[in-house]
Amino acid sequence: MSNSIVLHQWEISPFCQKVSRMLKFKGIPFETINYNGLLGSKVPLLSKVGKLPVVDINGERVQDSTRIARYLDRHFPELPRLYPEDPMQCAYAELWEDWADEVLYFYEVHFRVSDKKAFNQVVEISSEGRPAFEKHLMKPLLRSALGFQVKMQGTGRMAQADIEAEFTRHLKRIELVLNQTGWLVGDQQTIADIAVASQLLEIVRTSQKFGAQILGFANISKWLDNF
Repeated sequence: MSNSIVLHQWEISPFCQKVSRMLKFKGIPFETINYNGLLGSKVPLLSKVGKLPVVDINGERVQDSTRIARYLDRHFPELPRLYPEDPMQCAYAELWEDWADEVLYFYEVHFRVSDKKAFNQVVEISSEGRPAFEKHLMKPLLRSALGFQVKMQGTGRMAQADIEAEFTRHLKRIELVLNQTGWLVGDQQTIADIAVASQLLEIVRTSQKFGAQILGFANISKWLDNF
């Protein structure tokens, strides 16, 4: 197994944390490069898409957390599988993964923008190494960019009370599913758990209010301890 695997990541990206957890789950050693602050200008050079995460592995460069997950199972089949071999369980795992990446993510972004402390953390990390005056310039730009992202997706068009109520309903569904086996699909950890947990743990890390809400669910709290 190669020891020169490199994960190029944004430190605060749940998708990058998802890849980090996938590599750890499979027991694959890797190095991490964080593109905080000034290094962020190099991200567009890493792939045609110009986004992170990107992994350099076995002489190849792979971009996008889901593509990386499938690559890992395909090229390291002897290690614990991210996707279940059973077709039905695999389908459920992929549905959870897509839901986490395409729906749950926008709650995480919304809470990051609407929570002053969480947003200030984003600004600090994103402007690392830059002059103090640039932090003041980046703050409205980041708020505008992230706000536009959730508005175009739809979550940002909802009233705050409705967003919080819908997020609570999502948590109740996760809590209910976890009550069966302690995992989202089957009786062991899969990509479903890693994808959903990566979104929730980023909220726990950055938002005191909603992090406390997440950890208030007994099954979710116990499950998150695995990551």
